[in-house]
Amino acid sequence: MEGTPRLIDLVYASTIDPHRYDDLMACWQVHLDEALSSSPEPETIDPDAGQEEIERHFNRAFAILERLGRQGTEAQSFSALVDGESRPAVLVDATGRIVAANGRAIALFGVTPGDTIDVLSLEAAGLNNIRKALSRISRELPGRLLTVTRVLSPADGTTPIVALTRAPAIGDRPVALLSVADIAWSERIGDLLRQVFGLTPTECEIARGIIAGLPPHRLASARGRSEQTVRTQMKSVLRKLGLRNQAELVRMIAGLMQMDAAPELMNSRPDSGIDGRSTLMIGGTRLLDVAVIGPANGRPVLFIHGMLDGHGVSRTTRRILDERRIRLICPVRPNFGRSAPDGAAPGAPDRFARDAAAVLDHLGIASCPVIGHMAGSIHAFAIAARLGPRITHVVNVAGGVPIVSTSQFALMSPRQRVVAHTARFAPRLLPLILRAGIALLDSGGDAAFMKALYSAAPLDFGVANHPEISAILRDGYRFSIAQGHRAFEIDAHHVVQDWTDLAAASRQNVLLLHGRHDPVVGMQTVRDFAGRLGARAEHVEHPAQGQLLFYADPAFVFDALERVV
Repeated sequence: MEGTPRLIDLVYASTIDPHRYDDLMACWQVHLDEALSSSPEPETIDPDAGQEEIERHFNRAFAILERLGRQGTEAQSFSALVDGESRPAVLVDATGRIVAANGRAIALFGVTPGDTIDVLSLEAAGLNNIRKALSRISRELPGRLLTVTRVLSPADGTTPIVALTRAPAIGDRPVALLSVADIAWSERIGDLLRQVFGLTPTECEIARGIIAGLPPHRLASARGRSEQTVRTQMKSVLRKLGLRNQAELVRMIAGLMQMDAAPELMNSRPDSGIDGRSTLMIGGTRLLDVAVIGPANGRPVLFIHGMLDGHGVSRTTRRILDERRIRLICPVRPNFGRSAPDGAAPGAPDRFARDAAAVLDHLGIASCPVIGHMAGSIHAFAIAARLGPRITHVVNVAGGVPIVSTSQFALMSPRQRVVAHTARFAPRLLPLILRAGIALLDSGGDAAFMKALYSAAPLDFGVANHPEISAILRDGYRFSIAQGHRAFEIDAHHVVQDWTDLAAASRQNVLLLHGRHDPVVGMQTVRDFAGRLGARAEHVEHPAQGQLLFYADPAFVFDALERVV
């Protein structure tokens, strides 16, 4: 083909200058269109039309990008691991160097990334045990407890216990999580102690100090009281609670914390809008991240994210969730965010359905509806099929539909169409396309990436440029590529196929919410899908929105959800 030399030039140019990605994609689109139109077999690419040479160059460029590594992204991924911790936490590599620390750890221990664990005030034996454990972290399973010790905080004089556990790997660099393992004081439990046992606010502060490991003289100094006064207050706390010593107080608070409803999911609300995170160990070896958004007493709804969207919500959505008492349970699919990989593309939706069942079991949820957002629709149907009556309704929001005819690709906007064509007709070339896109995002090309996705869809482009929505979408991009291109590659394998059998295996009623101006999934294909599902399916069109319906008009989504569920 005439454009092949230019295509090859752009393949290599994109490895040096990620901002040539748009040029590469435009040239690759022309090449694909020509290859498909000239192929003797309908809907295939002629293997003799120079494809072997192109594949060789694509693979070589992919290898170059992999050798160059993720510029700046490893540090971002490490930070994401500790930022999700509700307690002071640092990530440490095998040499003992601190590669990331959350704000709580920086405040409590005075450490910064780049320091070594030697800056921590550890006992000699504790430091030695940590170094021994770090020497073997590459052989340990994620989530395994390696050692514990005490550390002195220069900030407040406390001596909390810290635990060292194997963290999920980021690339080829094994790391361990060093986090405070002491019992975190809960204001809820403090309120209960005041109400039930008559503890005064001062006595609750004393109890809190005991839990934090503060000796009497430090408590006295912190409170501006004499040590004798503090000792008297300690005795009063134990007497009112009917306990004999401080160890029994610690055990009591630990037991109450364990019995409290999912404490890891109920911590204070950060600016991201996520109320809490929990990390489950699946099958004894694999970590699955779960985010929860909405009030603690809200009605649970499973929320399954798509390819390029995470689980960020707008302030409007947050208000709706609070007002209507809806709690979104958002399991992070394998290869996305912090969730560990779980295998190859075939069977991925059904494997994730088992993960979803484990999440519901963990949270004690007997049944709930499931929302599939965008490409999450496939997984929502897989969950419905496997979990049966535990899923009360399937709600697709701007969801994908089975590709029963490749004519559906023609309805997509240019950028989505070229990726879909690559995934369907040239899947061996997809890794380079995805990896070059990641390089663009890593180099700060979020705006260019977003423009390419939505510039052909004016409604979505306007939504995407709203400052709040833009920030949510950009966070979603980083969430999707946190572990590289594999998450997108696995999703692409499924979304370009006919997954009608998967949808047919479910029996629940289905609600399809779709924007009439969606640039990826045409409204007629949604109507056709609803027709194939029969009487159990209802489709509702939003006349003035596109693919970003969930962000642009969340009231429309939750009005429809409450009407049918």
